[in-house]
Amino acid sequence: MDRRDFLKSTLAVSGVMLLGGANVALAAPEETQSRQADEVPPLPWGYEELDPEYVRKLGHLGYYAFACSGGAFWAIMTALREKIGYPYTLLPLPSIEEVKTAVAEKKSLMVPMLYGEGGVGGFASLCGAPNGACSAINYAVEKEVVLDVSRKLLRWYEKTPFPSEISNEYAVNHQFLVPKYKSDKSLPQSVANSVLCHVSVSRWCVASGYASGSSERSERCGRLTGDVAAMAVSFLNAQLNGKLDEVASLSLTQSTTECRTCHEKGTDYEEGDFTRGYMECESCHTDMRPHIAENKIRTAFGVDVETWAGAAAVGTVAGIGSHLVANKVRNKENGATEEGQEDS
Repeated sequence: MDRRDFLKSTLAVSGVMLLGGANVALAAPEETQSRQADEVPPLPWGYEELDPEYVRKLGHLGYYAFACSGGAFWAIMTALREKIGYPYTLLPLPSIEEVKTAVAEKKSLMVPMLYGEGGVGGFASLCGAPNGACSAINYAVEKEVVLDVSRKLLRWYEKTPFPSEISNEYAVNHQFLVPKYKSDKSLPQSVANSVLCHVSVSRWCVASGYASGSSERSERCGRLTGDVAAMAVSFLNAQLNGKLDEVASLSLTQSTTECRTCHEKGTDYEEGDFTRGYMECESCHTDMRPHIAENKIRTAFGVDVETWAGAAAVGTVAGIGSHLVANKVRNKENGATEEGQEDS
């Protein structure tokens, strides 16, 4: 074979190889997508005991990169990915080092649950920290446990002073993972008595004297994000060991219990069955004068109060009814499946 024939043969073989490679390259994305789809298992993906303090620090760091909702989600899922591996490795989560670098360089990163920032895009509805934490819980455990743990996490949030003492201590001693703090002061605490971002932030600002746009308020929410992520895994740890009911409850305040003697999810509208939920009533309904006597005052829903009962009827049922409602709530705590289906 002379030189010219050798070059022709080489080019021909190369062309076949290139065409074959092109075909493989064209087919690869489709095949890869199919393979990945086959490899994604159904939920839940499982849970193993996590260190709440490690997750607290991840949550605080996550807030700096993704705000409250994305931060809580990223913290719990990152810890689960490290502990369990697959299938949590399928989630699009940046590594801890990538997050630290992004925070230091003030670069934007994306994670699931990012939308929940500031109570969903700044609307100040459900606080992003429990929103993101509950989403993470949803990946790990069965539906009944998801609903039970989520309810108890929200009740705990309503009644807890934020930021926690331990988060304040971490910040003062520079034990969190962030390269530079928004504030390293020991910040004042407040109890929200609500799961709403609007109420939680407003009450803290009033209690502390800091403005809602201050670096101190932002730091408070960062510590809160770590606190919520830590408590979420603490509840999951307790549930894993059969001790959730020992460490968390869905107990109602006396006033909320009395409200629920008439006002809950039910089928009798005239008796007050036009609402639902476990939120503490007094976090929003602080003026009960419409119940003092029969009157024409209209509610926020545009219904005349006289359509319902006056003070005499409410007073009669409150004592007996509140006891019945309290028992009902306790029974529902012990049967999360029934309540989860009922409240869907």
